[in-house]
Amino acid sequence: MRSARVLVPVVAALCAFAMSATTATAAPEPTAIPEVGLATPAEEAELQQQLAESKPVIATYKGEKINLADGWQGAQACSEVPSGEVYCYDTAEEADQALAEIAPALARGTSSGVASGEFGPMAYTDCHQGWVCLWEHSNFNGRRLQWSAKGTKKLGNWDFRDKASSGCVTRYQGGVLAYDARTALPDPYMTLAARYCYKFSTADYPTGGSFNDKVDYIEM
Repeated sequence: MRSARVLVPVVAALCAFAMSATTATAAPEPTAIPEVGLATPAEEAELQQQLAESKPVIATYKGEKINLADGWQGAQACSEVPSGEVYCYDTAEEADQALAEIAPALARGTSSGVASGEFGPMAYTDCHQGWVCLWEHSNFNGRRLQWSAKGTKKLGNWDFRDKASSGCVTRYQGGVLAYDARTALPDPYMTLAARYCYKFSTADYPTGGSFNDKVDYIEM
């Protein structure tokens, strides 16, 4: 299931992995135009089942527990670590420093290697190897939300529904499918290949316009 749509990120990931074997800092040329399509009825049914099983996201912020669906309470960067725990911080820099202790294996990863002249400085300084990152604004700034573990993420639970404008997938393997949920209609999606960064305004929406501020859930 979904084999045809996953082909793009898988091929990109394999190419990137081969390049990484040559040099630790090598990275493919970035692309800012994701592949787009529509989910099939069978895929819709499976995804909706996964979304129905999603739970509230409770994060630790300044020593307190907060429900992200109710807002970030002033935080600017939230990260889900491999254990499934979620931590939020006042700045992206503070989040990266804390991850060096919480998830040292991921924190030691190199940056994505995307040139700042192409996407803006936040793309390569903030999304380190092994993460999937979304930003609130199109130039890879504003609030940053990131994950390292696979799964289907319902962005409404993270106070990020219809709020993502750019993203990076800095893993060597495994792309991301980013969907817009529509009632009684097929859900449009973007394919975000591994080792690439994107501005969602460059992805054409099937009924016109772009995917900017339209992502409701992702599958990674």
